[in-house]
Amino acid sequence: MVTTSEGAHSTQRALVARVRSAIKAAGINHSEVARHIGLDASKLSKSLAGIRKFRVEEISHIAELTDVTTDWLTTGRKTRPPRRDLVSEARPAAAKAAEALTVDSVPDACEETSAPAVEKPWMSKGTRNRAKIIAAAWELYADRGIDKVRTEDVARASGLTASAVNYHFRAKNQLLQAALRHSLDVIGRTRELNEPSDPVSVLRRFARMHAGVDVRIRRVWSIWMQSWALASTDEDARANLAGVYGEWLEMMTGVVFAGQRDGTIRTGDTALIVKSLSIFIDGLGVARSTEQMPLTDDEALCMLENYLNAHILADDLPPQTPGRAAAVGRPETTQQEEGT
Repeated sequence: MVTTSEGAHSTQRALVARVRSAIKAAGINHSEVARHIGLDASKLSKSLAGIRKFRVEEISHIAELTDVTTDWLTTGRKTRPPRRDLVSEARPAAAKAAEALTVDSVPDACEETSAPAVEKPWMSKGTRNRAKIIAAAWELYADRGIDKVRTEDVARASGLTASAVNYHFRAKNQLLQAALRHSLDVIGRTRELNEPSDPVSVLRRFARMHAGVDVRIRRVWSIWMQSWALASTDEDARANLAGVYGEWLEMMTGVVFAGQRDGTIRTGDTALIVKSLSIFIDGLGVARSTEQMPLTDDEALCMLENYLNAHILADDLPPQTPGRAAAVGRPETTQQEEGT
């Protein structure tokens, strides 16, 4: 019985690994996958963390969406390779390189300067145009301000017509919500939040990203802060923000679930842990982006690592001094706790 149980767990882990690999190679955000297959995003996060089993129809939809065979996803057999391998030579070099990236192999945040790709081979023409519009609006909203951007500006920046923009987005609040979701795509790719195979490394990398605040993350924070300001007085803006922020919390929940499952993140109220971490990160992100107080990279890194050690990571996990934050050190209370 034990052998059978262990074998089943091993098979399930292998299935999850292949699903993750297929989604990553297709370059599709987890929120987008959930929407395409008609699955609640929180359920997808649990399945990818190994907590919930995939249903047969879900595997079939994922195989179709990521352009692999259902047989390869479920069994790993290579008698007939995944369909994407049949056209691998035609894929861009950047896409091939992305498949080889792991949490540990991705460069530091300050070295990540290229924007994520907008177009993917699986997209239809209409989907590609929609993606161009969203990416253009995202940059314009972040750099100029939401209220100052006109439909004509978005059309010019995307290389399309104003009528095309209006066809895909009949109201500005719809385009703003899409831009907010695009921020999730940026976050998911740059921080490897969609690959929680090593949750602690993901969270620490996530911390370094916020401490560095590169151009993409500055744009993310610009749009978030503007959306928060709008949401304080506008009901539609509040609803848009709540929906997208809920997706962000689901992304983080998947990472925390995975860490709780392998014993590297503290057990307890998962939702409360995720909300507390998000509030801490939001406050730090606003402080760094607006420069409302003098805060160096070293100080930010130390604060983040101390928070993770004090509230998120398992007690018996060895602490890690975060890069340039080594010179800053830890508060006395933290050192005493580590010595006990």
